Amino acid sequence: MKNLIYCFASICLLMCSSQMSAQLTIFPSGRAEVGANPFDPNSINPAYLQWLDTVTVLKVFGNYDNSGAGGHMTFGDTYLYNTYNVLVGELGYTDSDKLWLHGKMGTYLTSGNSANDTVMFYDPLRSSAIQFNHDVHTSGVFVQSDERFKEQVEPIEDVLPSLQALNAVSYILKNENASRCLNDVSSMPLVTDKDLKDKAFFEQYYGELAKGSERFGFLAQNVQEVFPELVHTDKSGYMYVDYIGLIPILVQSINELQARLDAVEGNRQETPALSAPVAAGQNEIEASLSAAKLYQNAPNPWSSETVIRYSLPQNVASATIYVYDMQGLQLKSIPATGRGESQVTLTARDLKAGMYLYALVADGQLIDSKQMILTK
Repeated sequence: MKNLIYCFASICLLMCSSQMSAQLTIFPSGRAEVGANPFDPNSINPAYLQWLDTVTVLKVFGNYDNSGAGGHMTFGDTYLYNTYNVLVGELGYTDSDKLWLHGKMGTYLTSGNSANDTVMFYDPLRSSAIQFNHDVHTSGVFVQSDERFKEQVEPIEDVLPSLQALNAVSYILKNENASRCLNDVSSMPLVTDKDLKDKAFFEQYYGELAKGSERFGFLAQNVQEVFPELVHTDKSGYMYVDYIGLIPILVQSINELQARLDAVEGNRQETPALSAPVAAGQNEIEASLSAAKLYQNAPNPWSSETVIRYSLPQNVASATIYVYDMQGLQLKSIPATGRGESQVTLTARDLKAGMYLYALVADGQLIDSKQMILTK
């Protein structure tokens, strides 16, 4: 009983001393104030009482000016002047109205009771970037791109061969931490109805994270071999790919492909075999060939074989399907012997992965040409 009395007396003395030094004030309403309140409640004009803060339960004041600026709370071993190991609040000497969330060794946003349940973190010992361990949704991302931000600007050239060395893959991200948390949830003690609701919530939450979904992308090791500038390795040895940085390379590859296509088309127009007139019945043959068609191959892209469909009038004497690389070099010629709606099958034998052109030539005239992509 004596111990209880001493404890109660100590609390009373602490509250009294806190009230006297204006460091800790407890109001009858339950509201608490820490630090020196720069405003005297008794001096407030009654006309403004309706605007007083009636929501705050705990207020922390600083002592830098008459607004109470600089109020913050520190945690752990922050006890010496200007160490600021871990703190929350308004850091500074003016009324900045800005929230400072500060950790000297990093800042972590977590979703559970373990340091591994990290949603987002910045840790200078691990990386110089902020890392998110969950998907991030936003209405837009804008990257510094003004030419005034940049120096040593050089054009990117001849990227097609390098892009062909990249291998796109499908994958499912590992989430071993979610699986571990899911196992921990199964052993949660169930005492109250809230425990049951919490367990159901976390089972669904961690279950969705552990299940994962199919994604498409590249392996960082493969990208590093081709475009090392697009790969960042953190201090733990894990690699990250700059997918946004890949966009200019893809645009340049399109420009290069278009330039090659223009060159191929120019060469075709100059090739006598495709433009020489037929000696007799030219008008009748042209009218007949106007009904000829060449269709897009299927499947496209393809890996082992693909079907090229075409349509030729019955009076066509001879027709051939030619396959070219993007430099205009002829690689294959396949006789198109069928008339009406017909087709030929092209196999990937002797062909490397890449983009190709194929053309239908009937009775010495180019009917049409199309592009196709071979993947291996």
